[in-house]
Amino acid sequence: MNQFMKSPSDPSRTEGRSMRLAERELPPRVRRLLDGLVERTAWFEAPLGQLLDEVEQSLFKQADRARSNEQQTRMMEAIRELKRRRGDVVPRFLAHLESVIARFDHSDANAKPETRVGGPRGGMKLELVESADLELSLAIQDIASKAEIRHSQALHELGHRFGVIAGKPAFELEQVPLGPLSLAEAVRHAQVEFDLGTNERVLIFQVFDRTVMTAIGTFYDIVNGYLAEQRVLPHLQYRVRRGGSGSDGGADNADDTPESEGAGPTEPTPEQAANAAAAAARGAAPPTGAGMSRAAMPMPGMPGAAQTGMPMPPGMPAQAGMRAAAAAPPAMAGADSADSNLFSSLRSLLADRRNALGMTEPPPGSTYLATRDDLQSVLSSLQAHPAGPAGGKSAPPRDIGHLKQDLLKRLRERSPQGQTASLALEDSDTIDLVGMLFDYIGQNLSGRSATRDLMSKLQVPVLRTALGDKNFFSQRNHPARLLLNSIAEASVLWLDDDDPDRGFVDKMTALVDRVSHEFDGNLSLIEDMLGDLSRHMAQLGKRAEMAERRHVDAAKGREKLELARERATMAVSRLLKRRTPAPAVRTVLERAWADVLALTILRQGEDSPNYRRRLAVADQLMRIGDEDAATGKPAPINATLRDEVRTGLTQVGLHTDEVENIVGELFEPQKETAEASEAEVAQALKSKPRLGGETGASDEPAKPTSPLNAEEQRMLEHIRTLPFGTWFDFVTNQQGASVRRKLAWFSTVTGRCLFVNQRGARTDERSMEQLAKDLVSGQVRLHKPEPTNFIDRAWQAIMAKLRGLTGDSHAPAAATT
Repeated sequence: MNQFMKSPSDPSRTEGRSMRLAERELPPRVRRLLDGLVERTAWFEAPLGQLLDEVEQSLFKQADRARSNEQQTRMMEAIRELKRRRGDVVPRFLAHLESVIARFDHSDANAKPETRVGGPRGGMKLELVESADLELSLAIQDIASKAEIRHSQALHELGHRFGVIAGKPAFELEQVPLGPLSLAEAVRHAQVEFDLGTNERVLIFQVFDRTVMTAIGTFYDIVNGYLAEQRVLPHLQYRVRRGGSGSDGGADNADDTPESEGAGPTEPTPEQAANAAAAAARGAAPPTGAGMSRAAMPMPGMPGAAQTGMPMPPGMPAQAGMRAAAAAPPAMAGADSADSNLFSSLRSLLADRRNALGMTEPPPGSTYLATRDDLQSVLSSLQAHPAGPAGGKSAPPRDIGHLKQDLLKRLRERSPQGQTASLALEDSDTIDLVGMLFDYIGQNLSGRSATRDLMSKLQVPVLRTALGDKNFFSQRNHPARLLLNSIAEASVLWLDDDDPDRGFVDKMTALVDRVSHEFDGNLSLIEDMLGDLSRHMAQLGKRAEMAERRHVDAAKGREKLELARERATMAVSRLLKRRTPAPAVRTVLERAWADVLALTILRQGEDSPNYRRRLAVADQLMRIGDEDAATGKPAPINATLRDEVRTGLTQVGLHTDEVENIVGELFEPQKETAEASEAEVAQALKSKPRLGGETGASDEPAKPTSPLNAEEQRMLEHIRTLPFGTWFDFVTNQQGASVRRKLAWFSTVTGRCLFVNQRGARTDERSMEQLAKDLVSGQVRLHKPEPTNFIDRAWQAIMAKLRGLTGDSHAPAAATT
């Protein structure tokens, strides 16, 4: 731990309020760096003024278009409130940013988990939220998601530089001080005192995204430039790197690795390594000569950072930086350039396949070679007028092969007379590779018509992107690649079900339709669609959480009720063993009063005076009809007992007339009533539903038919240690198809397990013993999350397939979903 993280002004002690930088005890160099960052946040003053002007104009327009006086009055009140509080916005916004900078080494202050609705990292607290809070959180997430996509390089560089200052590993995007998430939270903080409705607050976020965040790249350039001038990783460049052995696309561990300008491909010599270590000891910048390998320069905070010359803040001991590095994940043993070389590697394999098949290129000059502009023009026409599936609506969607044929046909119509149109080899390879990608997606998705239609509509936009921007192959955060991956993985999770979410299907269809109709090569549309999809997925996640919580609460309630009914039934049975009451009394005790006792246990507990009193009432009911020893006549009935019986029976759902009939049969058996006889009352009680409903056989969890063996017993003990939220794969047929289900809750008392699907809907209940048997037999498996995303697995499988076709013995195993 760094020495400035142990100061009495530890930020963890002041999380409930804004913090001034002056309150921190920091080394002089670190304080100078942070002071400089605080000064540069003044950049926001002018954009925030523009923000307030546009918000007022938007509110005026809404007031003019208001359909009622009430709505117009609300808009005008919001405008007055905004004018009244206008002077507080910029100071509160900048104060929040200063607080974030002051807590820069305290990650919880930089990224609020509740802001990332359904975020992928870490656990999620299941809780019901107000709709207003959800709307604001979704607006914040939308701003952060789009900005992180647009400015990922600048944010990664800033995260590495803050990691060096803090002596920690590089900050994640959502933890970067001054990152999009911090800025959006600053907007929330700036308007927290405003007396505005949810719609007006969301409008402020929307205008902030439109005015301030569109120019935020300039601010990040200023901040990165300032830190570079202060010798904090002055030569840092960010590239997406992949770890693994060799370049064959084997193990695929994504890692964000900074690079130094001018770095060459060679490994550092011992002398250069020694110089780097010496530079680190004196806090100098790392050497950047051609002999220093980029791969040899690890991330700040990773093992080897101090030895390779990553600068540390003056005043921070070298040992502190080494301890912080030791706490970080191990460095990869030689990061390669598999991502950046993916396209060239795949093209090389395609060339090998052509050579193996004896395919030759046409001689130069014999064909018309289509230009890139020709391709984009024809594809734009095909995108505007897509051809339907051959054979009618029931036929499968057209693949890239058919698209390539249509493309060549259109090019032939445009080619000079007498020449056959042809494609440049690179363009032909690009089309083939995109076709292989969509083939993999189609083979590994559920195969439902909705999914196939969605993917077929994306073929032309993705192909246009790949032809014009080869970063589609090399950059994992490329917008088109992210969109394709998001839709593919969302299809697996949300559409691969017997009862798909129709609202989600409609949303995905609308999103894909907009891309297929409006995409013109500008990636900003795809970025907007990514933000839209992210916001919708966050809403689905929240709904799933709430649905799951309701099912868990219901399961816990059923268990409590069953246990209470079991204890109440046992108490009545003990009473009945002592003596034999009249038939009507016995029926009332077993069918009605047992429910009264169970309800009392649920509300007050078995140790409560109310439960003991009602247990005594049951005992007194059994004595009805006993003769008085002195008179030889039936003992008189206490009026209080009648009232207790009436009150109890009314609480378990019997109507007043039914209660009076039962009380009459119990306490005046010699009286003949016109409403019902004793037998009719008994029959009425037997037909009444029990408290909480009857528990049918279909509601009971599956019980094993045989005792557990030693292996199954060990598995049972392991299940007891699993956390709620563990995912399982349930095999559904003999071919090995499976569905993913979440263990939402289990009871160690009754052994009942509750499973839900992705949407939080209840799918199955079974006993822990049966689950242990199924796990041992292989009918159920613990779900293992994929180490890479869907599109990365697709490229791995494509490369493995091509290597297999060319006879490369070093081909890795094909990835499967």
